Amino acid sequence: MILNRILFTFFFCLLLSPAQSQISIGSDSLLKVKHTDSLLAIPKKPFNAAGLIFTTNMGVWSFDRFITGGEYAKINFNTIKQNIKTGFVWDNDMFVTNLFAHPYHGGMYFNAARSNGMNFWQSIPYTAGGSLMWEFCMENEPAAINDFMATSIGGSCLGEITFRISDLVIDDRTVGFERFKREALLTIVSPIRELNRLLNGEAWKHRNIRGNSISGPPVIFYTAIGHRIIRDNTQKKQDTSNMLCFDLGLYYGNPYDKENEKPYDFFSLKVAGNFFSQQPVISRVNALGMIYTKDIALRKPTRQLTLGIFQHFNFYQSNADINNVSLSPYKISEAASIGPGLLYRTGITKRTTFSSSMYLSGILLGGSQTDHFRFEKRDYNMGSGFSSKMGFELNFCDKARLFLNMEDYRLYSWIGYNPADTKTINSNSQGDIGNASLSVARLNFNYTIEKHFLIAVETSYYYRKSIYKYYPAVEHGTTENKISVGYIF
Repeated sequence: MILNRILFTFFFCLLLSPAQSQISIGSDSLLKVKHTDSLLAIPKKPFNAAGLIFTTNMGVWSFDRFITGGEYAKINFNTIKQNIKTGFVWDNDMFVTNLFAHPYHGGMYFNAARSNGMNFWQSIPYTAGGSLMWEFCMENEPAAINDFMATSIGGSCLGEITFRISDLVIDDRTVGFERFKREALLTIVSPIRELNRLLNGEAWKHRNIRGNSISGPPVIFYTAIGHRIIRDNTQKKQDTSNMLCFDLGLYYGNPYDKENEKPYDFFSLKVAGNFFSQQPVISRVNALGMIYTKDIALRKPTRQLTLGIFQHFNFYQSNADINNVSLSPYKISEAASIGPGLLYRTGITKRTTFSSSMYLSGILLGGSQTDHFRFEKRDYNMGSGFSSKMGFELNFCDKARLFLNMEDYRLYSWIGYNPADTKTINSNSQGDIGNASLSVARLNFNYTIEKHFLIAVETSYYYRKSIYKYYPAVEHGTTENKISVGYIF
């Protein structure tokens, strides 16, 4: 259902993208920002923002109801009344739907508000409102509390990231094919912002300023492709899967910049996935956004220390390996998470730096692999908990970099069922009662050639432990090795 919504919104905006522009002039690269002294202040249009969210929901519902013929889209006043009477439940959509697609769709609501002049904090209520409208009014199924949290909170994270990336793409000084490329890329990055530009005529308007609304920070974007080997370690067997893989990464801003004052003036985004394999197309998403920052003065100017509050969005998914078809290695998500962080950087020599980071976050909503609960499309537990992360980096001459990252996720599910009582097995459940942990250790070395070409090797270890109230505990380890080549823009 949610995938239909995303695809409909994306392709609707894509079809409306301008097919041609006027006269061609020189332009900057797609991710390079210049002339930031001429920023465009987006006028606040709260009713336009609400109307765009309402129209989006109605358009997607019409697509679900009349094009795909979804039973869940057959609504009337009685279904709305029944949903309000029933209240929130825990639903049973797939892992990727509930804990990745819903936050992504929430980002579209968020961008409807941001592209109409709302700031980060003002956009969150619009995101929540769009989610509530859909959950209670646009389906004949009970509203899902997990969908609401993932869409509203996770959507604010992915929404602000995509809004800021889209701001890098916009350049209203360009025309011709260059303008077409930018508007097409904007449609991919932020479909709702492009739709808003089409509705108000900005998609083809030519002016002597870029049209971006945020001062351009330093940005590093890279893409890589390589070979990935996954080895699942069990007590009796060791199974191996090989595949072609890809990595995308974006570092936006500088966490040590004293001028950081708005949410997401610094953030990082990493996406990893696979081609032509039994593993998911998207296997990992790591997003980190700085909400608040405070510089801590140190005596030596070569040392920098920053304390902040950070929003986290992390998504890991691995399918069962080829031979042990009943074995699912790991799944973990923190779709709604926030907490403090500490970052430190020092110069060891003139050309060598050392950096470290520590984070602790509370997870309001997350998901974890389960070995038992199976209901409809569900093969995972939901719950709340916390996560901790540590990272270390050695940078040699801005050419060779060595990274060590450690992550630990703990999720607790308390709204469950007793397997001995079949009457308690129902759809309104977080899953198996218990707790689950996933620990990740990752070592990465990469080398940059001529400032743009990248060679990287990486090894990771995933350790999962699931403790159940009614079943024996399960432990499982997975080793991953990767070698790739890439390009830094």
